[in-house]
Amino acid sequence: MPIHKPDRVLLHHVPLKFVRSKVAGGGRKSMDSQIPLVPFIDFLITLVVFLLSSFSASGELLSQRPNLVMPNATNAIDLELAPIVAIDARVVTLDGRRMADTPTLAANAGLERIEQLVSDLETLRRNWSILHAREPFPGTVIVQADRSIDFRVIKKVMFSAAQAGYTNISFAVNQTGGD
Repeated sequence: MPIHKPDRVLLHHVPLKFVRSKVAGGGRKSMDSQIPLVPFIDFLITLVVFLLSSFSASGELLSQRPNLVMPNATNAIDLELAPIVAIDARVVTLDGRRMADTPTLAANAGLERIEQLVSDLETLRRNWSILHAREPFPGTVIVQADRSIDFRVIKKVMFSAAQAGYTNISFAVNQTGGD
């Protein structure tokens, strides 16, 4: 089998006349088009720069909900991977799942546990114990609360977390200044 010099072969083997005239050019735009490499390389460089700038090496454990304004703090430590209880003006959620209404919790001054939150946290605790059978349970939960939330609601969330065995409660804040 003879070796041929590489050449444009796209659609040259089609036995139709109008296809051959289009492939050969014939005074019109050719069917063989080349990829414009310079804009393609520019696009790839832009994509790589965007991905590098948005990459977080420390890991973004917590994303701030748009309707939630967290308090600021100068001294803060990085958060660990743990269940996140978010409290905004309307609802209390655990990892994005609705647990209770914030206005209902704020209306009652008494200290009461949030049953749905307790049961879901106990489920997470059992799952963690199954997955990490040899390690002691850290009991860490992250509370992400809006700064305008009544403390009675936060107190009920903390009480419910303690009832479920989560005694190490961390508060998510916006770090300002400091390190």
